[in-house]
Amino acid sequence: MVAEPAEAHPVATSAAVGTAERLPRCCPEHQDWPTLTQHLVEEFPEIAIGDIVREVRRAKDAVEQVALDDADALITGELIARHQLSMLCGRVTEVARLDPERHARPDRPRRG
Repeated sequence: MVAEPAEAHPVATSAAVGTAERLPRCCPEHQDWPTLTQHLVEEFPEIAIGDIVREVRRAKDAVEQVALDDADALITGELIARHQLSMLCGRVTEVARLDPERHARPDRPRRG
């Protein structure tokens, strides 16, 4: 079974998240985390269920750390999870990533 490509649905966001944007989504909104997870399992059949659950859990943890309300948390968490899953399966190939380096400064001793 091949998953249908995601449609672009407008994302309704509060002022805390920003203006409405478009992102690939399977439906206009998800009522809860289990529903989001099930939809991602259907949309990413090439990724193991355990990997999808892990990415949704990480996204949920991230939005809980910044104390978003439930609606904004699901929207933001979906964006995070979809992006990670797209990178994992190779749908997104060119992504700017942060790779911080430690730089030794002559005026400061280097930390171990």
